[in-house]
Amino acid sequence: MVRLECVPNISEGRRRDVIDACVEAASTPGVRVLDESSDPDHNRTVLTLLGEGDDLVRAVTALAAAAVECIDVAEHSGVHPFLGALDVAPFVPLEAGQMPAAVDAARRAADELAALGLPVFLYGEAASNAGRAALADHRRGGLAQLAERMASGDWPPDSGPNRLHSTAGAVCVGARPPLVAFNLLLDTDQLAAAKRIASALRESGGGLPDVRALGFFLESRGQAQVSVNLTDCDRTSLLEVVHRADELAAAACVRIVETELVGLAPRRVLPPGGAEVLRLPGLSEWQILESHL
Repeated sequence: MVRLECVPNISEGRRRDVIDACVEAASTPGVRVLDESSDPDHNRTVLTLLGEGDDLVRAVTALAAAAVECIDVAEHSGVHPFLGALDVAPFVPLEAGQMPAAVDAARRAADELAALGLPVFLYGEAASNAGRAALADHRRGGLAQLAERMASGDWPPDSGPNRLHSTAGAVCVGARPPLVAFNLLLDTDQLAAAKRIASALRESGGGLPDVRALGFFLESRGQAQVSVNLTDCDRTSLLEVVHRADELAAAACVRIVETELVGLAPRRVLPPGGAEVLRLPGLSEWQILESHL
């Protein structure tokens, strides 16, 4: 069997008891929980799981059942876009040639989650067609608009009922290459500055290839943040993103004071002297994926 990574995100980053219940649910036989990153402003927790395909499918199903029981999206508030209690569950190959195994695991997980009454949308390499591959297209307009798109027949789920779960919303399940998720913290509370930087930084705004970025205000810190996903570190390096963000921040008369790594990152994406040059304080060896393999 092929060992894979899975990075499920749940829409809860504040209630410790709920987070612990979900982590415990995901800790099924054959699966290791490598990391848990929670954020109260995003109100989101990112888990990193490691295991063989069958074991990961069982773990994600158990995690989804716990999230459905504990999280009501009607009561959810947070700056990060979301569609469901278990919001996304991407399966990630660890080595070249393993993407078919990740796609197979994602599609089998989709069927299991559908059996829980969740509408499931496949994305990435697991998508039913190229026009549905982008995660952003599933999230477009948020949960209310997704319900309308489903009802009209414009955007039916790939598995499960053609309606939102009454409390848990919907879930996106995918297969994708490794990505790096990290945050840039600014020395300002101005959301407009973070949004301008994010807009110019991301690929869709004419910025760097394979970069997705959003600007947020973190109420708990009184600070603006640019949240970044780097989807292909071979085309654009982490250091290039930070250098370009520095330029954009200077143009907006603000500074990036530090960065944060969300979850784990492959060792190869970190430049020499990574913690210092990336302004990534407290970078731990346990934030490097290979340290767990």
